[in-house]
Amino acid sequence: MSFPNLAFVKYKTIRYPILTIALVCLSSIKGYAQVDSLIKALTDTVVSKLIVDDIPKKTFKDKFMYPHRWYIRQLLKRRTSDFDTSYIMSNKRKLTLTIPINKKYYGVNLIDPNTNRKLKISPNNYYNIGFNFSNLLLTFAFVPPLKIGARSGRGNTKSTDIQVTIFGKRVITDINYQNYRGMYVHSNDFIQNKSDNQFIDVRSDIKIISYGVNTMFVFDHKRYSLRGAFSFTDVQRKSSGSFMAGVYHSHVDLTCNDSSLLQYPLKPYFSPAVHNIHKLSVIGAGLSAGYGYTFVRKKILFSTALNIGAGGQKTDFSRVGYASESLPVNLTLHLNAKAAVRYDNLKFFSGVLATYDNNYTPFVISFNSENYIGKIVLFVGYRFNLRQNGEKILKKMGLIDYNM
Repeated sequence: MSFPNLAFVKYKTIRYPILTIALVCLSSIKGYAQVDSLIKALTDTVVSKLIVDDIPKKTFKDKFMYPHRWYIRQLLKRRTSDFDTSYIMSNKRKLTLTIPINKKYYGVNLIDPNTNRKLKISPNNYYNIGFNFSNLLLTFAFVPPLKIGARSGRGNTKSTDIQVTIFGKRVITDINYQNYRGMYVHSNDFIQNKSDNQFIDVRSDIKIISYGVNTMFVFDHKRYSLRGAFSFTDVQRKSSGSFMAGVYHSHVDLTCNDSSLLQYPLKPYFSPAVHNIHKLSVIGAGLSAGYGYTFVRKKILFSTALNIGAGGQKTDFSRVGYASESLPVNLTLHLNAKAAVRYDNLKFFSGVLATYDNNYTPFVISFNSENYIGKIVLFVGYRFNLRQNGEKILKKMGLIDYNM
């Protein structure tokens, strides 16, 4: 019995896989070349932004000090503006220190269509006192654990509450995240005054997690600045306004452990449509449009911005002892409003700022829902001109140690 040549079999077995791999590699050379060129272009762009030939890089000290020197160079170098400077003055290159005192408002409401009553779930929030500073590349805020202003008879709320507003030249984005444990359930239909606790149900077992994003695009950013209206980096020098358009998204999760959200003494006053609910999830998203305007009278600025939107809302809920249920997708209406009054002499400024964001379902299915978030801020601040005096100050502090 004869056997084939083993060397030939081995060669024939591996020949075609090798040829296949070779052909794939050859056909991919052009694709790899394109990827390499894209990576190289991206790398060159990053290097051109971060690597400056004039900044020393030879010694260990030079390399250690390079990030600081690069930052100082960006802070002090002159730049051209893409907006009308007769309408807007930018203060991003100044060091701005601000002390804010704010009170936040938050709530989730269930509307009973059969009794026309509104069940409100609210945290017992505080006033917060802190400070923040901002300059060219950084905005930082700090709120120490000093809390005052909680209302008596409303229980204790443990909370993580983050609200961030990102102000760009054309785009403003509000981002919020709330995590509350310990709420009180009430209805204004029964409360006669602020100290009336007879119809308030304090619930330490209720937990709410919510987050949302609201983004608006400013069409006439060359003459109208949202930063000048509702932040402290820009100053609106002449009265002006602009139309805006945007998108929004919100998500609320409410849980009551194994107990019902609606209990005595309020339960008899509401219909079975909202009885025994102990979990609720509401997701909404849509488009919005509006208008912002800043009126300038010498050193007084009055600013307003209003955006109204519409979209869809998905509601899931469960009752104690039953499986989760879903309501049909419903129309949701969205309101985002801002207002501010400020005295500003380009160095010292003070005033009051208010924001309000609301999502509401207008069409009745089984029950309607509403969630809102608001904030009122009293503030005082001062701007330090680093562009004018910063180089001298930084040199005296030893923070500029080479020839710029």
